[in-house]
Amino acid sequence: MRREAGLLLGLSLLGFAQGQGAPTSSAADAMVKSLGAAFAACGTKPVLSRTLSLAAADRLNGYELSSALERQQFRAHDLFSTKLTYNGDVGWVKAQITRQCGQFVGFRSFGLSLDGVRLHLILATEARVDLSQSQRWMTEFLEATNRARFQGQKCGGKLMNAVPPLKWDARLAGAAARHAGDMVRLNFRGHVNPVDGSRAQQRAAALGFVGLAGENVTYGAITAQEAVKNLLTSPEHCENLMNPRYTLFGGAVNNGVAGSIFPTYWVQVFGVETR
Repeated sequence: MRREAGLLLGLSLLGFAQGQGAPTSSAADAMVKSLGAAFAACGTKPVLSRTLSLAAADRLNGYELSSALERQQFRAHDLFSTKLTYNGDVGWVKAQITRQCGQFVGFRSFGLSLDGVRLHLILATEARVDLSQSQRWMTEFLEATNRARFQGQKCGGKLMNAVPPLKWDARLAGAAARHAGDMVRLNFRGHVNPVDGSRAQQRAAALGFVGLAGENVTYGAITAQEAVKNLLTSPEHCENLMNPRYTLFGGAVNNGVAGSIFPTYWVQVFGVETR
């Protein structure tokens, strides 16, 4: 989600734009502190980001927002960019932000660049998942999936009644992890591995699962809840998630890399044993 305002903001404690009238480091420090206080007054605490500050410096030097972020290899899930001509008046900048709090809330990080007259500010939430918290994400992935099954769903024009919850299965999780990794490594989307031709059924069988297996894949989400919500908007994926035959579940998430089609990859694998 991208939001851009016609104010004029941007800075970088770590790399502000140099030029005629460039601010001293103490001026940059003062601006960062003032912005921190303004954000706190708005009830939000984004963290200063070197990457976003460098992108803000690029904006100050004339780059379009998308080009500036691409130069810094930053992929945003939520984004707000604003510019200000502030003429060195730090207090005025703080006042402008606190008068418009709603625009500045909900972001994880910020970056800015200034030259003493102009200021450019970028706030963003990066489109990445903290993979060190994978166990937590998978717990939430299963919970969100089972909550959807418990509630019943309307998948396109088809009403799907509530169905029993799924149980975690390590073999299906392994199949999901393999596919999530391969989509990043081989840079493809979909359910068929372009190198070995494998599908969810084959990937699960390779890990010792005997039975029926199905799969959902979604891209770009940064939470398990968002991933499930996205899947429910697709009739085919929704029906797969609500399939009453399935009793077991495995999931995985992976982040894209530079050049990947998507920033994040979420995989659900459903199954029912036949032996």
